[in-house]
Amino acid sequence: MSLILGLFEVQMLVLATAIIIWRHGAAQRSLGALLIVLCGMLTPFTIGYAGFYDRWPWLSFAPFAVPLAMGPLLYVHLNALIFDRPIQRWHAALPVGQFAYQAVAFCLPLGLRGTFDREIQRPWLDPILAVLLVASMTGYAVAALRALRQHRGWLMARRSDLAAAKRVQAVLIAFAVIAAVRTAYLVADTLIAPLSYFDMFGFYVLLAIVGNYLAIEGWRQADARPQPIVEPIERDWRPIAAEWIRRIEDQGWWRDPDLDLAGLARRLGTNTAYLSRGLNEGLGLGFAEAINGLRVEQVAARLLDGSDGDILTLAIDAGFGSKATFNRVFKDRFGVTPSAYRRVSKGKNDVGHPDSQRMA
Repeated sequence: MSLILGLFEVQMLVLATAIIIWRHGAAQRSLGALLIVLCGMLTPFTIGYAGFYDRWPWLSFAPFAVPLAMGPLLYVHLNALIFDRPIQRWHAALPVGQFAYQAVAFCLPLGLRGTFDREIQRPWLDPILAVLLVASMTGYAVAALRALRQHRGWLMARRSDLAAAKRVQAVLIAFAVIAAVRTAYLVADTLIAPLSYFDMFGFYVLLAIVGNYLAIEGWRQADARPQPIVEPIERDWRPIAAEWIRRIEDQGWWRDPDLDLAGLARRLGTNTAYLSRGLNEGLGLGFAEAINGLRVEQVAARLLDGSDGDILTLAIDAGFGSKATFNRVFKDRFGVTPSAYRRVSKGKNDVGHPDSQRMA
């Protein structure tokens, strides 16, 4: 047991140190700190299964593990990735408090430490700390999920894919797995049967695996940082956005199936932050909505003019990359499918045709 956890812990600690030293930025430092906290949580079990506490009882209450720091450090990391900003200092209160009480207990005489463990730690503090840990992990996971959704919405307004949010999502999923499994162990310990020191081995193996995954991905993707949310200055975006749409329409840029926010911003002589906010606040549209709106209007105009061309061909000519996207956008815009729209348009054209009037 000690060998398994120890190997995981050494690898994670090496990668955490490398990330902190050779990868710069708040996101990298906070990830490195999170990995060190995970290593600290493994340490009591790594040395405990090897009999260190039996041989050197003075190690009891050594402040290796500070699990209440996991949630705040996750939140620090995701805030650095998504918002490029720190979090408030009060988030450190619980971790600092947990470390402080362990440090004070560690400084007590050995006999007094045993009394403290039997009369205070196990009957009172352990249940409180377990509940606080689950509450902390759940609360920070929910807060991180809200930040991720905000980030995904922000990216959706700027590009068609969400690849930039995948790293943020992977970190959150890894943390959610730890929180869910730890909660399951707490429920089992409370409602089924008390869990022994050895019964927790499975959880700490999972913790080691998840920690190493975060360490490897953090090192591998340290330079591929997601685009953070950046809010430009206030201004009246309506005339600016209207002029952008006019230029996009006149130049036919919407026909380009590979058009993305960055490419359009270059053509308009602006940047992605300004372009995205201008479309959002000036027209109430995201990037994809604005461009797909121009495309679908072009297809509808051709159907209304009586074009006999294949509908999918018309959609591709207008810049749509897939039939599913075109059909969805068209129905959202006109309330009917493209085929139904063609039938209605053809009927109107036939009624208005001079030959049909003479026949009547």
